[in-house]
Amino acid sequence: MERNPRFLRTHDGILSSMQFTYYTPGCLRRNPAASTPATLQIFSVKLAEIAGGLGWPLSVYGVVAVRDVVDHNRNFLFSCDRDNSQELTQNDPFLRLIGPSRAVVYTDMVHFEIQLKVKGTTKSQDVALITEGCDYHEPFGDGPSTFCFKNCFCTMELCMQVVRITTQATILGVQVVGGGQWPFEYGARVTCSALPGKWVVTDNRLTCVTYPASGEIVMVDSKDGAMLGGSDGYLHLPRNVISVETQGRLDVKIQAYSKSGEIAAHENIRFQPKFSKISLGKCFIRGIAVVITVAWSRVAMDKRRLMALGRFSCGC
Repeated sequence: MERNPRFLRTHDGILSSMQFTYYTPGCLRRNPAASTPATLQIFSVKLAEIAGGLGWPLSVYGVVAVRDVVDHNRNFLFSCDRDNSQELTQNDPFLRLIGPSRAVVYTDMVHFEIQLKVKGTTKSQDVALITEGCDYHEPFGDGPSTFCFKNCFCTMELCMQVVRITTQATILGVQVVGGGQWPFEYGARVTCSALPGKWVVTDNRLTCVTYPASGEIVMVDSKDGAMLGGSDGYLHLPRNVISVETQGRLDVKIQAYSKSGEIAAHENIRFQPKFSKISLGKCFIRGIAVVITVAWSRVAMDKRRLMALGRFSCGC
């Protein structure tokens, strides 16, 4: 695959979505490498059409990644090997995303890479579904946009939106606490919505007004409760980083499935954005307490400056 020379890979560490989480707010304001830039919110990656003699379902594996100007590394959106391929169907053609692992900074452009194969009966029968790389440099819009990759076998659609002034939220944990019966025996769905907003003066009072979110971001969706359970009551979240507008709001929705596959219980927890530190939220699913932990951080804009200041971290 040809690569844009502006996006050559470096190998001196990985920036974290929690780069500035443990800074005190006063110190954070004085750090020149911490910013609130425009970023790309990735909603979904969808196999919209298939052709070339392919038929549903398809077992797909490979990678989808994005590179930005901050460190030029691959920021993985999807990654799985042949042994863990994902089955896509006509009714559910969406890849299960694992990223981005930090906010995707959007100054003038980013570079997307996609390398996917269809698993055959044997490895020699695998089919190269799509291998493409392309710069994305569309003007800022007010809603989601769709970016397409297309060849003779398929059309892939990336749904995304620009968040103009960003802080990062990392969902550190969704934990069942206090004992009692596991409320996600038949699975769970955890989604996030980042609501835009602005401060307005109403009746001589400063109030933050939020607007409807453009869409939900799926952190995990499994009807197999056994696959969700981690140690100490934590749910396993393959994806956990969200871009949130600094004057907006983050809503986390937790849903528990019933044996029949329907939603049996759900709760919504709201968080006001921060530039650093930790937020805790609590709800009750089927009478069992669930605690959500969110880490906040400004966005790292200059990796070399961070290293020069001795503040570089390889992640949390």
